[in-house]
Amino acid sequence: MDRLSLFLLAGSAFFNALANTMMKFAFGHQKSLLDGGVVSAVLSIVLNPWAVAGVGCFGVSFVFLSAALTRTDLSIAYPFMSGLVFLLILAVSTLFFSEQVNVWRLAGMGSILAGIWMIAVKG
Repeated sequence: MDRLSLFLLAGSAFFNALANTMMKFAFGHQKSLLDGGVVSAVLSIVLNPWAVAGVGCFGVSFVFLSAALTRTDLSIAYPFMSGLVFLLILAVSTLFFSEQVNVWRLAGMGSILAGIWMIAVKG
């Protein structure tokens, strides 16, 4: 995989993680977004600037991934990008949301990343 492909996949991962972070800021304090029904949920999303920004970041992530897929195999690109997102979200959830990281979460994360590595590099 060349440098531009790595850059595109890293960009996709960054904006995907940023989008998820913004969605957590937007709705993490609510019990359930769907309690008021689907129409209420859609209005909550459309009227929340964090959610709108998050959807925009998902769009930017899509553009980066689409560009990367013109240069790299899907079976390598997507696992690589997903692994980066896992690592970024682990850091964000710990630093910004004070979520606890214990041995079980780290072991699970390690297992997921090992599986992604086996599929992408050795598969």
